[in-house]
Amino acid sequence: MNVIIAALSIFILRLIDQTLGTLRHLFVVRGKPYIGGLLGFIESAIWVLAISQVIQELNDPIIITGYALGFASGTIVGSYIESSIAIGDVVVRIFTPKNKSKPEMANKLRENGYGVTEIYGEGMEGQVTIAWCVTPRKKLKEVLKIVSEYNPDAYVTTEPTNPTKLTLNRK
Repeated sequence: MNVIIAALSIFILRLIDQTLGTLRHLFVVRGKPYIGGLLGFIESAIWVLAISQVIQELNDPIIITGYALGFASGTIVGSYIESSIAIGDVVVRIFTPKNKSKPEMANKLRENGYGVTEIYGEGMEGQVTIAWCVTPRKKLKEVLKIVSEYNPDAYVTTEPTNPTKLTLNRK
């Protein structure tokens, strides 16, 4: 019974520390290194507790299984939490054939407080309108709803942004 309790405690410790590790990485990538550092501190302290228990029972497959399951579960939980808190911004690109492009979509996005830049180009099958919109990830569903309402046939891509602050030394 002690092995089961030990495996369960290792599982819980790994679940917590791997969840924090996943979030730590995402905060650092999203330009929030201080939050990432704090999470890393807590994560590493919990990891030391977990690994010290594993080393005491290194040959026990139940202990090793608890460790591995905690790691895997923590990755899943961390990813779920991160997608729920939706850190950062995303670039939304909306590609529409020129003959199906509806300017009302860009206007509706602007009315709702989203900046939109439209570019006109040439695609494989003719002229296209490309609308660019940068939005907080938390508001992505709202943007996509507006796009599908006005341009349901649009091809939409998204990707996370990495904001860069440009400081010019002007004299």
